[in-house]
Amino acid sequence: MAALQPSAEGQRSPSEKKSFSQLFSQPATSPIKIQHVSVYKGEAAVIFSREDVDKLAAPFRWTLVGKFSHGRPSLEDTRKFFSSLNLKDQVSIGLMDYRHVLIKCTAEVDFIRIWMRGIWQLGKYPMRVFRWTREFHVHKESSLAPVWVDLPNLPIHYFDKHSLFSILSPVGRPLFLDSATAAGTRPSVARVCVEIDVSKQVVPRVWIAVEGESGFWQKIVPENLPSYCSYCWRLGHLSVDCKKNLTKPQSKRLQHGLNS
Repeated sequence: MAALQPSAEGQRSPSEKKSFSQLFSQPATSPIKIQHVSVYKGEAAVIFSREDVDKLAAPFRWTLVGKFSHGRPSLEDTRKFFSSLNLKDQVSIGLMDYRHVLIKCTAEVDFIRIWMRGIWQLGKYPMRVFRWTREFHVHKESSLAPVWVDLPNLPIHYFDKHSLFSILSPVGRPLFLDSATAAGTRPSVARVCVEIDVSKQVVPRVWIAVEGESGFWQKIVPENLPSYCSYCWRLGHLSVDCKKNLTKPQSKRLQHGLNS
């Protein structure tokens, strides 16, 4: 697999340059119409419909954001790193700011592989990976995370993929089964990787029933559910433990001051 690589960071190769007339002769490919200007609090505003924004975001369905906290490799080295991963299809890498890179995958399998790893080591630079959403901002980490979820003592005939995806749909967006669940070789527990919004409380159980027959409550057990801070918008801790949160209890602030 070859990643998309320009000749130099931030520059187009001669073959990529387009003449002024070529730019205006390109066919219109936008999925939406030009929006009318409106006013918000006395100033100019443009208001998009949710439907239009969903259309604009659709090409980025399998897109991730890589975040470096302590320096980063050059864009060229980052692209070379992803080219070395033997991914199934193309992936394009673009710089968002000095900390963030946009990782746009073509294949869902590559998207999931890169996301599930969580942290990648690019030479001496660790890079955390988050799912891109249309609400993403470089100052606000996504609260969506891939989490393994256990369904203990689930009757074996519900181990079917579509059955499990249906059962776990109230929890988040199911991604895939683990190999033992898919093969039915571990009947004690079904295990599914689910995309979960960790800023919200996870559904603890789901009612499963057959029409005209009795049902049962199925317990939902997330594995290693990451914390999310609603104060600084970061994964890894809660707002009550946030060093930037000046509204947390005094005892918490003093404890952090002693430990820092």
